[in-house]
Amino acid sequence: MTIDLSRYLTDSGPKYLAIARALSEAIRQGELPPSTRLPTHRELAEAMGISVQTVSRAYAQAEKMGLVQARTGSGTWVNALDDSRDSAYLRKPEPRHEDALIDLSIAHPVCPPGHHLRFRETLAQLAEQASPDIITANRPIAGLPHHRERASQWLTQRLGVPGEPDERILCNGAAHGLLLAVATIVQHGDLVLTEALTDHGLIALSRTLGFQLRGVAIDEQGVLPEALDMACRRFKPRAVCLTPTQLNPTGATMPQERRDAVAEVLERHAVWLIEDDVLALLEPPGLTPLTARVPHLGFHVTSLTKATMPGLRAGYLSVPRGQLHHTLPRMRATTWMATPLIFEIADAWLADGTVDEMAAEQRHLLAERQRLASRLLSGHERTARATGMHVWLGLPTAWRTEELQQQAEQEGVAITTAVPFMVEQTAAPRRVRVSVGAEPDIERFEEGLQRLVNLLGEAPPPMMQFVY
Repeated sequence: MTIDLSRYLTDSGPKYLAIARALSEAIRQGELPPSTRLPTHRELAEAMGISVQTVSRAYAQAEKMGLVQARTGSGTWVNALDDSRDSAYLRKPEPRHEDALIDLSIAHPVCPPGHHLRFRETLAQLAEQASPDIITANRPIAGLPHHRERASQWLTQRLGVPGEPDERILCNGAAHGLLLAVATIVQHGDLVLTEALTDHGLIALSRTLGFQLRGVAIDEQGVLPEALDMACRRFKPRAVCLTPTQLNPTGATMPQERRDAVAEVLERHAVWLIEDDVLALLEPPGLTPLTARVPHLGFHVTSLTKATMPGLRAGYLSVPRGQLHHTLPRMRATTWMATPLIFEIADAWLADGTVDEMAAEQRHLLAERQRLASRLLSGHERTARATGMHVWLGLPTAWRTEELQQQAEQEGVAITTAVPFMVEQTAAPRRVRVSVGAEPDIERFEEGLQRLVNLLGEAPPPMMQFVY
């Protein structure tokens, strides 16, 4: 027999996936009823002017989607929509050969070629000018003095973080700074409060260090002050760990009024604050950190990673006065000292304004992608910061988050569900996180978004509607 799939074909994605989707739609529309025998691989290849191998892959994909069944010696047949055979094979990802996955899953700054050029130029300058200390230094656990002094000045002037150079610790990225801050004040078994959805690094840290982590209700501006107050009264936490700027994964950012209210709660309960401010540079200047409101209670963590390049693991931990001697032993135990060469690069870029230039450029690049995402996803519920790294995307009723993630991967696109960011075992939000910076090529980013939009406009493949 012959079939005409042309009306259901789209131009996005690999050809075999487009054919499998077209088969799915033809079956859903009733054009290919159950028990219909499909053309042989060669017949369909000749009819469509494509290779037999492409048809074979399309049929194999359709079988994994539960649409058809290959019967030895009899051909390929359309399944009934309620066919519920074993799902292990169906859930196995299809090996990809054409292209690597389009990455919309990882938190990553946009890295244009100019970034690499700046890096190489700086390395060339350091080869001529760098002090031997950056290789021979061994004892300054908190960092070389000139690095700490420059960083302290910049942290105060650009981010509004209180403190003096002797209250700054140079660490290997914000994740390391977060570990040091937590380890300084939190013991095994202690309870720490954080947002109900929070960065997965903190969740992993709680499991590693053995402290309890409890989530507090959030809205589009971050943690709710009244919910935080109630949780502090009820649980008497050892510390509160918050991300007031571009909370991962929702992008929630506290305005100044919310920060004032949250700081008042922390002050009233005299509870330690650990502020993860790693995305501060992705917002224009003006937002002052929570730590500035409660400097005697606040540990502030940030880094240059998200605003410059991921490999520049230059992190900065600011500690309350009187706490440095508690933090430094943890520094020695975890890394001895942060890598001086990395901070020599960071120091040079702080001195000549490169960091602020790259941060401004990053905001521009992210804003461009957010505008593109807003246009393509205009028919869907979503929240995002104008210069944010992510889109927090709501799903149509027909889709479950894990189904969309699985099918998106089959379409060659990687996205992230809410599950890795959930502090407690509650119902997951029907949203996925779409990251906008990982693909350096904006056209490839647009292609990934378009494939996702196409998926959202379709019904899930029949077999995915079963509970496995």
